[in-house]
Amino acid sequence: MISLPTLRWGSIGQDVRNLQAALNLWPKSISPSLNADGIFGPKTNAKVREYQQGHNLVCDGIVGPLTWEVLAELLKQIAQLTNQDKTVGDRIVTAANRALNLWGWRGEAKRNKMLPSIAAAYCADPKDPFRPRQGGVGLATIFQGAGVYSAKCYTITATAEGKWQAPPSQAKQTWLNQNDLPAWCGIFCYFVYFFAGINTGGWPNHSSNVNSGKFRVISGPENAFEGCIGRITKGNHHFIVTKNIAEESKILSIDGNAWGPEFPDNFSKGYRSVIRKRSYSYQYLKSQNATFYFPDKAS
Repeated sequence: MISLPTLRWGSIGQDVRNLQAALNLWPKSISPSLNADGIFGPKTNAKVREYQQGHNLVCDGIVGPLTWEVLAELLKQIAQLTNQDKTVGDRIVTAANRALNLWGWRGEAKRNKMLPSIAAAYCADPKDPFRPRQGGVGLATIFQGAGVYSAKCYTITATAEGKWQAPPSQAKQTWLNQNDLPAWCGIFCYFVYFFAGINTGGWPNHSSNVNSGKFRVISGPENAFEGCIGRITKGNHHFIVTKNIAEESKILSIDGNAWGPEFPDNFSKGYRSVIRKRSYSYQYLKSQNATFYFPDKAS
């Protein structure tokens, strides 16, 4: 049997995270859920004391052998969830990277309606009266995989191309939503799940999926993990979490409908990918009321 360290106020690390996650599973608790941040502070201390009192242990806030022993069943649940989440999360991250490699813009030199890469600022051949959208077939695949259909995936007007080339703004996005493609960051996330072989019911059913429990809702960027869908509430932007770097307090992601260069060394001014890697600091995500979702009963 593995010996677990004694934890108390001021302890930090993965064992504290496991403790916090286990305490959150105790169904008789009446205190708020903990952020599993690995820091044993006043809220964790209060939760430990509540748990000890509920199990006729010495109510001292110190997690020693007896408290660990009573927590054993909850710790087993945490281990099972962690292994399952990692397996599913790895599939999702692999699918996101494949989508990026298939359709991310890598600065190809010529407009070509047959290229699968999706470009924002390099969209159509103006000599072609139909103005086929650069990467339009890829866009259509993403939309359809997410349960959405838009005939506008295949072509683009000169006005819409100009809007895509403009710097990001709310006015730009509103115009594009109404006159070109709808904002498709969430559509991209649902396609990635589809690509990973996870049945989500499609993007149009996202709200009902969350409300019906098909997705676990996770609060706080420090608790997010690989494969989660992140949602920046204030801007309603969605992305796939590819890595959570706790020691740097940041999350790495792959985003759809995200203006900006993905491979800057290969870029000339004006060439922009709309599927790209990004990073977000915990501070920014908290300021934007970010929430995270992970498939619970969707796979």
